[in-house]
Amino acid sequence: MKKSAVLLCLIFFFGCSSIKHDSKISNMPVLLERAELPSIPKNVSDTEFYLSVRMMVDEKGDVAKAILIRGMGIPDWDSAAIRSIKKWKYEPARVDGMPVTLWMIQKIKVQVETPVYMTLSEIVCDSLDDARYIISRLSEGMDFGELAFQYSKGPSKNRNGYIGRKDINLYPANIARALRNLGIEKYTQPLPFGKKYVIFKRM
Repeated sequence: MKKSAVLLCLIFFFGCSSIKHDSKISNMPVLLERAELPSIPKNVSDTEFYLSVRMMVDEKGDVAKAILIRGMGIPDWDSAAIRSIKKWKYEPARVDGMPVTLWMIQKIKVQVETPVYMTLSEIVCDSLDDARYIISRLSEGMDFGELAFQYSKGPSKNRNGYIGRKDINLYPANIARALRNLGIEKYTQPLPFGKKYVIFKRM
């Protein structure tokens, strides 16, 4: 297997390309974080290719079902890719502000790229105003972990915001850009994260 990791550039097809479409849908699913796809086999010379996947994103933002429409054509790799895609996390589609389950088709451009790992903590906020309040407390010298435990809306709250070692390329492009030049023990400004905002700290 090639050692290079796989970076994904996602091209989303909604609306007329959706398996199920409801004109009342006000917000389509937004990708928040993806799991790494398997490494490319040595006998594959292409450095980029496309996958097409039909998937169901449920009201929690989890990929409840994923069906490969077009894969690499190598059964073991294609199966491993689907297992990875089922771990992706989304902001779910919404109807009248309420999360709903939605079928959709995605075309995924796959490129070989070296991962960039950082050890991170996070504080997830419901609104930009809440995130700005957290930034003000941080600027006053408050401890990041204590603020995460007290205010974060993410599942890492009970770990004082600690999320561990992450390949930042697996985050959406705006977050990856913000993290790329982040110094150790520094934190970001609030970053859009689906319907929420997140502040990251590099540990």
